[in-house]
Amino acid sequence: MNAPARHLPPGRTPDPGTSDALRHFFDVEARLLDAYAYPQWLPLLEEEFVYRVPVTVTRDDPALPPNVPGAYLVDESRESLASLWARRFEPEHIDFAWGEVPLHRIRRFVTNVVAEPGERDGEFLVTSNVLISVTHQSHPAVLAPAGRCDVVRRRPDGWGLVSRTVALDESVVRLPHLRMVI
Repeated sequence: MNAPARHLPPGRTPDPGTSDALRHFFDVEARLLDAYAYPQWLPLLEEEFVYRVPVTVTRDDPALPPNVPGAYLVDESRESLASLWARRFEPEHIDFAWGEVPLHRIRRFVTNVVAEPGERDGEFLVTSNVLISVTHQSHPAVLAPAGRCDVVRRRPDGWGLVSRTVALDESVVRLPHLRMVI
């Protein structure tokens, strides 16, 4: 996630239209997630989609990575998100998902979206900053800043998410549910 910036040869940066389209894609995606519109969000994920949140650690040596290699708080696939997480919000299940009632109010703020061509044609590596605000009932909002690294693929109908890695800034997670980070 915190890899050094790659220096791209001229012509390797996406054109402004592609960059704008990717920013718009992430705005729409955040709106769908904030609205718990999982049936509309899941089709944005490619079949091989992987979602990971690595374990964040605070190190004395700034040269060391801020994450534990190979250790994840969340390591999910498209299938597990669809069958385990999204199903909790279906009308026939919501009455039994007590941790979701009443629903948390969530806002995702996605900024500093930077895209560069990926390793495969039609794919882009997109980094961004996210701030997640979560409020439940009358409790104060919990804020979770993070950095995100996505691989996005161009499709005939728009864009598809291939992978997402979210690096939380805090080593102590205060969010009620880690799926809110998506």
